[in-house]
Amino acid sequence: MLFAHAPKLVLAGSYPAIRPVADRAAALDAEVVVLSSPITAPIDDIVGFDWAVVAVDGATPVAEQLDRAVESLAGGLRRGALVVVASEQPVGPAARRFATDLARVTGLPTGEAFAVAACEAGAITWGVDDQAVDEAAHLVSRIGLPALDGPPAV
Repeated sequence: MLFAHAPKLVLAGSYPAIRPVADRAAALDAEVVVLSSPITAPIDDIVGFDWAVVAVDGATPVAEQLDRAVESLAGGLRRGALVVVASEQPVGPAARRFATDLARVTGLPTGEAFAVAACEAGAITWGVDDQAVDEAAHLVSRIGLPALDGPPAV
């Protein structure tokens, strides 16, 4: 992906898990916005993001984490954005529901206006289309993955 501007990356999840990814992305000249429980960002900071990584950890139920991510990301979603749902455990079905919920809340069609992919234990296992899978694999190869521990809570 080539951008005429510094790409904006939103990282959502527990701060200790996403901090190393934020550091690597910033070193690559990306504009990084962190959304974490103790840290909140104004909606203006999120608007127009190019990529987002939602780190699903084992401390909270997956559905709750992804519902919170829909609420946080919906106002900043733009056409062409890619959202990667990352976990150490299978999250494909949850990522599909996340994509549907994000489309419903924003009114933007999934796959046509924005893309979602699932990354499970370091491998891209699902995407709304082949391009989403390729872009997610490229993104993960450049910035790495959040440091997630344990299986997600049910």
